[in-house]
Amino acid sequence: MPNLSIRQRDYLERAVTYSLVIGTTVVLMIPMIWGVLSSMRPSQELFSWPPAIVPSSLTLENYRLLLETTSFSQYFVNSIAVAILAMIFTLSIATPAAYAVTRYEFIGRKYITNMSTIIYMFPLVLLGLPLFVIFSQLNLTNSRLGLALTHTAFALPFALMLLRVFFKEISPSVVESAQLVGAGRITIIKDIILPLSLPGIVATVIFVMALSWKEYFFALLLMNDNSLSTLPIGIANLIGMSTTNWGLILSGVMIMSLPPMILIFFLYDYLLEGFSVSTL
Repeated sequence: MPNLSIRQRDYLERAVTYSLVIGTTVVLMIPMIWGVLSSMRPSQELFSWPPAIVPSSLTLENYRLLLETTSFSQYFVNSIAVAILAMIFTLSIATPAAYAVTRYEFIGRKYITNMSTIIYMFPLVLLGLPLFVIFSQLNLTNSRLGLALTHTAFALPFALMLLRVFFKEISPSVVESAQLVGAGRITIIKDIILPLSLPGIVATVIFVMALSWKEYFFALLLMNDNSLSTLPIGIANLIGMSTTNWGLILSGVMIMSLPPMILIFFLYDYLLEGFSVSTL
């Protein structure tokens, strides 16, 4: 390599870096772009060979059929309701639990977070039967509440671990200073701990919402009523025994992808800070 000045090396490094970033982004976006184009192309072109990158014409017919001839709107509402309930339940349990594990001394405190993650070691199929039996006895099958509680159980260990990291980052001197001026425990948590832990809370919200939004197994196991099905089950039901309208499925997948993308777009800074701190 010829001798380059510092400025030239800097320009070269930036050019290589930006080229790699742009190239990687384009490669990662290819499936999404192809999905959007395929959902808007005429049905007869979906299986044409060689495949046309650009459709001969763009149409929203698949989206119209999806919304008018299926219960997709109801599936969307069900998924939103279950995800919100799971998020509320998880934060309501994980936040005080993580704070207690971080700030108070008691027997087994160091092992609670690690032991709770054992649930991720078991395959879902192994846990499905006992959960179904228990929820059947509690009349929580075919229930948004029951499905939300299931999602909470699986999101809780990671949420506890993530929030615990953030609470540990808050200096005890901040809490002690607040106590010296007469702040109570509730005030300290509400006005000091939670605002300082906002990135971790936002990261937890995104994690729980994403887990609940795409979960398939327990939604299939616990929901026998089609009117209570969530999006993964509803889209899977579009696959017929003899024929399948792949345009409808692609349209459903594209719409299903929008809420997580919008959520991450607006909360990206909090999410990035949350996961960067959690890796320390």
